Amino acid sequence: MTELEAVNTILATIGEAPVTSLAGTVNAITDAALAERTLDEVRTDVCAEGWSWNTQKDVDIAANAQDVYVVPGDTLSVQFSPNQYPDSRYALRGLRIYDRIRHRFDFGAVNNSETLHAAQIIQKLDWTDLPHAAQQYTMVRAARIFSDRYVASSVVFTYTVADEDQARVLLMRAEESTLDNNLLWGNDRGAGQGLGYIPALGTRYRSR
Repeated sequence: MTELEAVNTILATIGEAPVTSLAGTVNAITDAALAERTLDEVRTDVCAEGWSWNTQKDVDIAANAQDVYVVPGDTLSVQFSPNQYPDSRYALRGLRIYDRIRHRFDFGAVNNSETLHAAQIIQKLDWTDLPHAAQQYTMVRAARIFSDRYVASSVVFTYTVADEDQARVLLMRAEESTLDNNLLWGNDRGAGQGLGYIPALGTRYRSR
């Protein structure tokens, strides 16, 4: 599914005619532009949950010339293992790592310019990089939000909520099929046995 097809599906939800191109819609105030911005907004929210397809494990972050640790522009969240950094508290602010103990961004020199090791980084992926199930869920959810914001039709809202629930189920099934779930030791994202289904942010680590 292309982004144009997704936008046209959103437009069809409110009875608008499809467009042939998304060029020039960035700063426009048209139904197509609003639909595209809503789709991008929802794509960010869906990616921020953290799934197998947009989570990078064991990522090194080097300090720059200003002794600041800057992450890539598509980063949505960063997690550090407390086992590796028991005496440090790092948090992502914007695209920079903030030291909550030292209360500063430029702690690279204090840290001897050592490379930080992130346990995982969650990224915002481009539309074309999303798996089909994620594209479908993002499109349906965006259509529901878009129609509720700009049409406020209870009929359309009820219809697309049902679609959204179904798309969410399919996305969770697709995610579950990639996690190598096992009753005894959990799955390959570290979610241990007995913790229930965790579609995103599986941050628990089993012993090796």
